[in-house]
Amino acid sequence: MTRRLASVFLLVAMISTTVLTACSSNKSGTTSPSPSAASETAKESANQETAGNEDHSSEKVTISFIENGWVNTPTDDNDPWRKWMNETYNVDFKLSAYPESDLESKLMVQFASNDPPDLIYAWDLNTVKKLYKQGVLLEDWTPYLDKIPALSGTFTDQSKAYVNEGGKMIGLPTLPNPNTYSFKIRQDWLDNLKLQMPTTPEELLDVLRKFTRDDPDQNKKNDTWGISSAGSGTNLGELSRLELMFGKSGIFASNSQAESSIVNGTHKKMLDFVKTIVDEKLIDPDWYTQGWEQRKPKLFSGKVGVTFYPGVLVNEVEGGNGATGATIGWFENMPMPKAGPDGGNLPPGSINSGIITISKKAAEDPVKLERILKIIENSTYPNDGYWALRWGVGVNGQKVMDVEGGGKFVSLKGELYRPDNKGAYDWGTWVATGRDGVVESTNEQPGESDKKQMKLDRETMQMPSNPNDMAVLSLDPQIVSDLDTLQSEFDIKYILGGTKDYDGFVKKWLASGGQTLLDEATKQFKQAGLIQ
Repeated sequence: MTRRLASVFLLVAMISTTVLTACSSNKSGTTSPSPSAASETAKESANQETAGNEDHSSEKVTISFIENGWVNTPTDDNDPWRKWMNETYNVDFKLSAYPESDLESKLMVQFASNDPPDLIYAWDLNTVKKLYKQGVLLEDWTPYLDKIPALSGTFTDQSKAYVNEGGKMIGLPTLPNPNTYSFKIRQDWLDNLKLQMPTTPEELLDVLRKFTRDDPDQNKKNDTWGISSAGSGTNLGELSRLELMFGKSGIFASNSQAESSIVNGTHKKMLDFVKTIVDEKLIDPDWYTQGWEQRKPKLFSGKVGVTFYPGVLVNEVEGGNGATGATIGWFENMPMPKAGPDGGNLPPGSINSGIITISKKAAEDPVKLERILKIIENSTYPNDGYWALRWGVGVNGQKVMDVEGGGKFVSLKGELYRPDNKGAYDWGTWVATGRDGVVESTNEQPGESDKKQMKLDRETMQMPSNPNDMAVLSLDPQIVSDLDTLQSEFDIKYILGGTKDYDGFVKKWLASGGQTLLDEATKQFKQAGLIQ
C-alpha cells in the first residue's frame, strides 16, 4: 500500500498544475486564509532549549538527508525550501532524493565508503532492516520518543510492531495516508424513490433492486444499474469490499491465533450476497470484464447507483459533464452496511507512509541528534514546519486556505518555483500525509465540487475501519500468490453458478498453503505482541 500511495503522490506532483482545473466547478465559496507564520513559529521552536540539555541552537550543523522522492531531480541554488531549512534550523541541509529502485544501492555505497547520510527516509522497511543488521543505524528509537510527541502520538500497536526488531524500535513510522475510499451512493436517486440510506445487507439489496428497476433517474428508460465493479477479468473488484458488511476480511489477529475470513465463513456470506446481485441482474453486466477506466463512462453518465470511490469522484464526474455544477449533488457517502458485531467497518488503511531513521554516526553526535529531533518534530503534521515543507507556507508564498465547513485549499496559480523545478516537491515527500485534508487546484478559490470532495473525504476518514494486522506479516509470497489465484478462480465460478462446494474450496485452500500461512501468521502476531 505504501508504494502505491507514494506513486499517487508522484503523479500529483508531476501534473498538479493541470489535474483539477478541468474537473473543478467554477462556483466558489467563502474561504479564509490560514495563518502563514510557519517560518517564524518553526524557527522559534527550533531555537528552544531541549529540556535537560545544553542549548546548542547557535551552533550551525551540517545535515545530509537521503530519501525516496516523488520527482528525484536536484534543485538549483535558488531553492527557497533549502534556504528556509537552513535559516530556520541553523543548518547546512543537503537533500538527495532517489527512486525506490535506487535508494538501497545508494545507501549501501555511502555506508561502505564511511560517508553515511545523517537522516534517512525509505518506503521499503527491508532497506532499513538491511542497514540495521549491519549495525550502522541508531539502535533503538524508544528513548527519544518523548522528543517527537507529534509523531510518536500517531503510532498504533500495528505500526510499532512493524518496526520492532528484537524488542527495539529500528525506525519511525511516518503518518499514514488516511483511507478516503468508501461506498458512494446516488443520493438523488434515494430522494427520487423516497428511500433511506441502507444500513444492513438486506436494506442495501432492496435499494439495489429499486435503483435497477424503478427508474431512479426518472427518464422513463430502463437504463440504470444498482451497482457496478471493475474486475478486469481477474477478480471481483470493489465488490470484494462487501465482505466487510459481515466481518473482517483476509488474515487477522483474533484471540490467541490468526484467523481467516475464508475459513470462518465471512467470505462465503459476501459471495452469496454478490451471487444474488448477479442472478437478479442488479449490476452492470460488464462488471467482471471491464477495467477501472472502461467503467468510468457509465459511472460519469449517471447509470450506476453505488460505487466504491474516494471523494475525487465528485470532481471527476463534474469534469465529465462540463463542470456545470449539475452533478455535485449526485453522490453522498454510504457507511458500510452492518451485519453482526464485527461487520460495518471500512478496510484497513496503511500503517505508515515510510520509515525515518538516522545513522549511528549521527546519533553519536549530540548536537546533530538534537537538531534532527527538532526537525522531525516540527515537520510532523499538523506542526508549522509541515505546512512549510509540504505546501510552501512561509517558503514560496503559498497560502493554505481554510474552507468553510472544513478542509483546506491550496491554489497553484502564480506558483513561482516548482513548475520549473519539480524536484522541490521532494522536500515534502517524507512528511506528506492526506490527513491535512488539502485539495489543490490552479483556480484561485475552491469550487463547489472541491468543497464536496473535501466533505466526502473528511467523512470517510472518520468512519470506523479495521486494524491493519496483515501489514506486520511477512508471508511466503509464492504461497500468497497461489492462494490469490485459487480464490479468484473459485469466487467467479461460485458466483456464476459453476459450483456450490464452498467447504471443498476451504479444504483445498488450507491444503494448498492456507494452513501454512495461518500458522506462520499466528507466530508472527505473537512476536509482534498482537496476540498472546
